[in-house]
Amino acid sequence: MREYGAGVRGGEPRRPRSRWSAAAVFLAVPGAALVFLRMVPWDVGTPWIQLLALFPAGLISTTAALAAAVVALFRNAGPLRTVSAALVAALLAVQLNWVLDRVLPPDTLAGPPSGNVQPANVQSPARSADQARGPVVTVMAVNVGYTGIDPGALLAEIRSRNVDVLALPELAPAGLKALDRAGLASLLPFRATDVAWDKIGSALFSRFPLQQVDRVPGSAFHQSRAVASFPSAAGPVHLTAVHVDSPRRGHIASWRAELRLLGELWQVLPDSQPAILLGDFNASADHGEFRNLLSTGLSDAAEVTGKGLAPTWPVNSPAPAFVAIDHVLVTPGIEVLDFDVVTLPGTDHAAVVARLVLL
Repeated sequence: MREYGAGVRGGEPRRPRSRWSAAAVFLAVPGAALVFLRMVPWDVGTPWIQLLALFPAGLISTTAALAAAVVALFRNAGPLRTVSAALVAALLAVQLNWVLDRVLPPDTLAGPPSGNVQPANVQSPARSADQARGPVVTVMAVNVGYTGIDPGALLAEIRSRNVDVLALPELAPAGLKALDRAGLASLLPFRATDVAWDKIGSALFSRFPLQQVDRVPGSAFHQSRAVASFPSAAGPVHLTAVHVDSPRRGHIASWRAELRLLGELWQVLPDSQPAILLGDFNASADHGEFRNLLSTGLSDAAEVTGKGLAPTWPVNSPAPAFVAIDHVLVTPGIEVLDFDVVTLPGTDHAAVVARLVLL
């Protein structure tokens, strides 16, 4: 016979344990860990840098955690469950605060600008390319990868989008020959190339004249640079085909140094001439090093258009793309009309395409 008092504590019935509460705790852990990684004041190494790339995905688990916490609260309310639900809600609010600026254009977050002032790097949604205040150029960048991109697919995309500038990180000699055989020079006759073996070379191609300048110094990859002369533009535009070293073990210091150098190089351009940096930055907006680069005055075309969460890597692979590490960055004096991510066969990076207005 069961003794009287079994299952009670101090004469009161025990609260039944809730699987919903346990689920809420379990699901909240990934988001909390990622928030902690973003908040730590010291530089983190591998594998923490790589884990930060998963920050947007943490929203999914935290949202599920909040749902579980609310169900647990409604099934059996109590102070502990109320506090738990509030903490999970606060965690979700922090995550949303750090992600919303990538999916909502800046003018949406800030409200309507006072007077007739329009931020220099944000194109008004109500204004089309025909109403732009300067010449419109279309730029594209894609890390072609050591396997080599499909030349026919790339040229078809260039034609359909009327691309004016193309940046190709990881361009090898064999890849360049294949593109030339496919007719790249007939579409983009001007070029600045630093082509070398697989994963090292890069190049810039343009519909308009280019003057090649020294590539980015001290980089693990050949990051080509050139000055473009666009018709009707107020002056020259500096271009950089970006391919930053990846933050793998033993390369984190160079990854940080190269991101920092990109910010320094455009700031010393003469007479505040505009610049476009496009390609593979091997960093997302969840990396403090990339946010530091943006803080020098650069704007990410994806974020400006509310597409900052569109992933660019890895594509054409069994795993779904989950992180945006390929970008088009512009300096003040360049507006962003739109931005798109395009998957092309033969590479694990998606192409990034932006239409820009040169003021």
